[in-house]
Amino acid sequence: MIFSQGYYHSLDRTFQREFDEEGIELPIELSSGDRAENTNLGPGEIGTSLNPFQHQLQALSAKIKEGASKVEFEFFGTQKGQKERATPESFDKEEREEMRNLAEINKVKSSTHATVGVTGLAGFNPQRGFEEENREQTLREVRKAIDFAADATTGGAIVVHTGEWNRPIFDHHGKEIIGDEKYEFIGFPNEDKKAPIMVIDQRTGDMRAMRKDTPIYEPVFRTVEDYEQEKDIKLVGTTDKNGNTYEAEDWIGLTGETIKKDWEYMPDKAEMMFRRVPEWVSEKMSFATVRRDWRYFQDKADRWNNKHSESPLTPEEMFSKMQYINQVLQHKGHSLFYAQRYEREKEILEEHRKALTFYEKLDKSLPEEERWRLTTKKHFSNSEVVPPKDMQIVEWLREQVRGGEASLRHTHEASAAADVHATEAQEAMDNVVTMHKYGLEKSSESLADLGIMTWQKYEKNKDKLQDALYVAPENWHPNQFGSHPDELLELVQVSRRKMAEKLATSLGEEKAKKLAETHIKTTLDTGHLNMWKSHLKRKTDANGVPTESDEDFNKRFAKWALDKVKKLHEAKALEHIHLTDNFGYDDEHLIVGKGNAPIKELVGFMREKGYKDFIAEPGSFNAQTILPETWSRFGSPVYGLTTGHPQRFSEVHKQHFGYDAPPLYIVGAYSPSNEWKLWSEVPLE
Repeated sequence: MIFSQGYYHSLDRTFQREFDEEGIELPIELSSGDRAENTNLGPGEIGTSLNPFQHQLQALSAKIKEGASKVEFEFFGTQKGQKERATPESFDKEEREEMRNLAEINKVKSSTHATVGVTGLAGFNPQRGFEEENREQTLREVRKAIDFAADATTGGAIVVHTGEWNRPIFDHHGKEIIGDEKYEFIGFPNEDKKAPIMVIDQRTGDMRAMRKDTPIYEPVFRTVEDYEQEKDIKLVGTTDKNGNTYEAEDWIGLTGETIKKDWEYMPDKAEMMFRRVPEWVSEKMSFATVRRDWRYFQDKADRWNNKHSESPLTPEEMFSKMQYINQVLQHKGHSLFYAQRYEREKEILEEHRKALTFYEKLDKSLPEEERWRLTTKKHFSNSEVVPPKDMQIVEWLREQVRGGEASLRHTHEASAAADVHATEAQEAMDNVVTMHKYGLEKSSESLADLGIMTWQKYEKNKDKLQDALYVAPENWHPNQFGSHPDELLELVQVSRRKMAEKLATSLGEEKAKKLAETHIKTTLDTGHLNMWKSHLKRKTDANGVPTESDEDFNKRFAKWALDKVKKLHEAKALEHIHLTDNFGYDDEHLIVGKGNAPIKELVGFMREKGYKDFIAEPGSFNAQTILPETWSRFGSPVYGLTTGHPQRFSEVHKQHFGYDAPPLYIVGAYSPSNEWKLWSEVPLE
């Protein structure tokens, strides 16, 4: 009902063809007021996830009836499946075959999303560190999905969420530069000063956690320069007795030798650290100490890495190693304290034993009336009120032997235990590695093995599959490694190298590399990517007040996101795309274009490069509208018998008037009472 005065009812809509100045038809206006993207992405390129809480055969049938020509099986269950949390194993061989046949008959392509009940391929446990049991459990769940994909789908992606381990966002992505634009991402306020620091014992996978603002102290050790001033001699530039050249900042050893600061992190020379001489403060009757902050370790790491690029260390490693060094110093001190009189105590004990043997023989040889001569005075230590006591020499010597043996046992146990603790701390210090180094090794090992399994399953079933199977890690939450596109790319590239290395011996290097590229790719989720927006700092003035408008901020983020997607494309790692939207905070799975993700820029680039594998993932409230609304967003035409220009989904979906045929469904106020029936008693849908 359109009136000349411009009045219209909210249910009334008009769809008239519009053209620009050059005569090119403009895209249809959407109900939101925006223009469709006119990318001509439609049912052939954009599919959707199946309902994970429904039997997947029924869910597939329902989506085919909605017009989908691309679907993704999705699972929420782990271990043994349940009614509403199914796993791939919940569906038997016959059901899997029916799923594939149903898809092929209807010319529908299908892919697989492994359970969302597990994240990460490294086996990370936030409470303890990396555990092989956790890693194997995750691999079992993904193997289920690979088996399912080979039996039930037409090929393509087997999606698995990343979420490899937690890491501070600022430390890894706080200073990104693209062109002349700076991007500073941060997990929370003051993360650069208060973020947790986590390192791993590479022998066990155990995690050691601290915080950046944890105070660490160490003794102040005398340097060569200090020694020169004290002794009024010249050492710098000369060599010590071991042939090492003195430098002013070197530490000085117990016998005047030089101890290089580089040796602190060299396992073969770290023992020299315990020959350093601490600075004694006589007026305090204690040794001087100094507090070290996070900046100290950052600078120290920079200096080390400039000189030792072949064996770089991170501030986290140095931070943790210093704590271990302090433990070693403490335990070695305890050991030396107990052991310093050890040799003398052993000597005295032996003399007492010899004397006891002599006097025992003498005592037995004397007559009873003469034995009184073999007496002595026992003195009670630290006592001025208890008088000396007469006692037999033999008994006194026995007491001395018992006391000497007890003292030696104490020294044995205390000193040996201290040496054990010192050795343990020393070995732990030598085996400290970063979360990234250890975790990437485990994640890439897992992904390489899954890639090999995927290749083998594809080879066995390729006559039934339309597309090659590939395992496709998906960027997930910004707090975890793998969510940043650069991290996702690194994970895939390292995994491909590992897979190629495993296959090269039997297949040759070139073929192995090709197989790795074919069967390990990525899934990029636009909604997950947009969650990085809430961690991007806005531009500010000198007082820290934000000066960047929402429009400029969104444009800057879109530039960053597009640059990252281009890198994935150039590395031949990008293949499968999940289309979802949100407002940058949480993964709400809005319909594309209804949040603020830079989907227009990303999809425009992908469409230009020929990408056709898109899955629109529904959220809590749009499961039934996800497909037509997404097709509408991209300006997809409705292909069918029609007169005039082709209709588009935006002209059909939610349209209340103008149908050429009655609707299949009537909802809301237009739906008659359930008590009303046709004369034939056939229910009206």
